[in-house]
Amino acid sequence: MRNHVWIQNKITKKTIRWEDWDYLVQVVDAFQAHKEVVILKARQLGISWLVCAYCLWMALFNENVRILFMSQGEGEAWDLVAKAKFIYDHLTMPKPKIGHDSRGLIDFPINNSEIKALPSTKEAGRSTDATIVVRDELETHEYARENFVAVGPTIDAGGQLIELSTINKSNLDSHFQDRYKKARSGENNAYPIFLGWKLRPVRSEGTDLDEWFERQVKKKYSAWEVEQEYPETEAQALAPTKTRAFFDATATDSMLLDIIPNELLVKCELSERYKQFVKVYKEAIIGQKYCVFTDPSDGKTDPHATVVMDIKTFEIVASSHGKCPADLNAQIHDELCRYYNKAYNTFELNAFAGGKFSQTIADLGTPNQHVQVKGRIGWWTSKNVKGTMLWGLEEAVRHNLIRIHDKDCINELKQFMIPEGAEPQAPRSGHDDWVIALAGVWQIRKSAPVGTVKITSFKYRESQ
Repeated sequence: MRNHVWIQNKITKKTIRWEDWDYLVQVVDAFQAHKEVVILKARQLGISWLVCAYCLWMALFNENVRILFMSQGEGEAWDLVAKAKFIYDHLTMPKPKIGHDSRGLIDFPINNSEIKALPSTKEAGRSTDATIVVRDELETHEYARENFVAVGPTIDAGGQLIELSTINKSNLDSHFQDRYKKARSGENNAYPIFLGWKLRPVRSEGTDLDEWFERQVKKKYSAWEVEQEYPETEAQALAPTKTRAFFDATATDSMLLDIIPNELLVKCELSERYKQFVKVYKEAIIGQKYCVFTDPSDGKTDPHATVVMDIKTFEIVASSHGKCPADLNAQIHDELCRYYNKAYNTFELNAFAGGKFSQTIADLGTPNQHVQVKGRIGWWTSKNVKGTMLWGLEEAVRHNLIRIHDKDCINELKQFMIPEGAEPQAPRSGHDDWVIALAGVWQIRKSAPVGTVKITSFKYRESQ
């Protein structure tokens, strides 16, 4: 590539020699070392040209090679074949003759190798053996998950998979982001590569990178487009865009200063008995009033979340989080309420665990329950009620009213998003249990008794 490859610069309308910038050489090294590579990148780094040159090299110097270029649509896939054909036409070396030469296919009869374009449909690549499958701009593929299943057997049989894309921060159902994050955590076999915009050493002749960025990017794009298209670091690329994050990013960033590490948590009988779930940040103070809210779980799909708030300071003094059966959720809720001076409390009535949870709460006679509807325990979150809860919590977070000590809780707030034209929601691979618990406790604290409290249970109210 260093000696023989020329590429096209459509901005300057020139044919230029491929340059072996360090980051491009490192990507080629990764291609030769790993069978699955997933690349999260900024714009205009020359990665598509690099991938096409690598695939052409594979097709020219090996026998029986089949390269499949997949993109959002047929036209985008043809563009990749066109890049490979351009490189072939300008190679400064002896080369085999092309057989078929069309927008969607070039092949080399002398060694029975081919490069083919396919749109990313549900069935694209199924029952087809391939040496390399390239999924370009994967974030835009409508059937990315289904297509991954279709090409999976090819990769399992020894083929190579190269996936690359910029990120779409408003996409809450992103197969590409899921693939990249799991590669980072070791949950799949892919090798992750992040490429920030500053890696390219030259953007405009005679202009340094920072000056180019100020003049050509910041003045051209909106703030959220800059965040999305030109991330400098991996953290910036993966973070929800500040303009679309539901909770104020500055406020949630400042919350991180209040995190209490596990070794500094309060040790008590309750936290020791339920140490897999319960964290106590501050012990109960005699005479102080607290409120508790739980988003229950069935222990199979989502985790539960219970938060205990000091009504006077709005500090979260204890929590419970994790996957466990609904009756154990309820038992933990009950014991936290009693430990924190028979705290004012309730829980979300949801389809998965609300019934079992509420029955256990009734059997335990949990004291001081908030009553949303007369004669019924629990908090029913209709669409309107949920909206009120979430926007109330948003205001509290924005004004730095709530103090939170758990990093996982804060991270869930940071990932909670409001897509354009949609309701606030967690990303597809995320959860909203912490958010609902916090929103609920913030709501019920408004109706908590402030004077002398008569402790009752649901059974007692029912009998009256």
